[in-house]
Amino acid sequence: MERVLRVVSIFAVLLLLAPVLADLGSGAGARRVQGVAFAAGAGNNEERAAPAAEPISDPLEKLNRGIFKLNDRLYFWVMKPTATVYSWYFPEGFRICVRNAFTNFMFPVRFINNVLQGKFQYAGTEAGRFAVNSTLGFAGMWDIAARDFGLVVRDEDFGQTLGAWGAGSGFYIVLPVFGPSNVRDTVGLGVDSVMNPVFWLASTPVSAGVKAGKTVNSMSLRIGEYEDFKKSALDPYISMREAYTQYRAEEMAK
Repeated sequence: MERVLRVVSIFAVLLLLAPVLADLGSGAGARRVQGVAFAAGAGNNEERAAPAAEPISDPLEKLNRGIFKLNDRLYFWVMKPTATVYSWYFPEGFRICVRNAFTNFMFPVRFINNVLQGKFQYAGTEAGRFAVNSTLGFAGMWDIAARDFGLVVRDEDFGQTLGAWGAGSGFYIVLPVFGPSNVRDTVGLGVDSVMNPVFWLASTPVSAGVKAGKTVNSMSLRIGEYEDFKKSALDPYISMREAYTQYRAEEMAK
């Protein structure tokens, strides 16, 4: 009961802080939360219009660059070697099945955020995917829902939910380990972590182990992507900042 109350308190505080923090990076309160409600007239199949390009606010650039370098070294010194060794022992097909199972396990995050955004059809798709993959797909290891029923993942997070509610992105942030983010997405990350079933595992070591396993497995399937990105960038920090901002703007426009 104490844990539930603590989670509710954290959730409430994050919601209260979201518009305030987002305003810090957008100037004079130009982008505020318009209300904790679904956008009026937004249908389940309608897409939000793509936002116009705007300058990226990065008042913490010096600190962000330091964290970017830390994450870069962490990747090359720890994460990549671990993922590489892991890939030696487990074939790609097995690792894809593990990734699928984790995707299925994260169903509550996507389902709740689709509901909070008023995307009830997509929430229904997620519910259908979970039912099919948890049974016919053997706990989600095989994505039968997409392959045989055309039910594709409708990925939504709480950062997108805050955006749908009217919250501005705020200034750019680089988080240790997690990488590029912004104020809105950082708040969203905290809320999504509470929706994550792993959060509710009784043992903290078990929860940490599951998260580490998910990260290593996912990274083992994407080795080389970051290296190619760095080679093609004159300034990897700037390129990453711009790529992340554009990616999130596109996600918000869906």
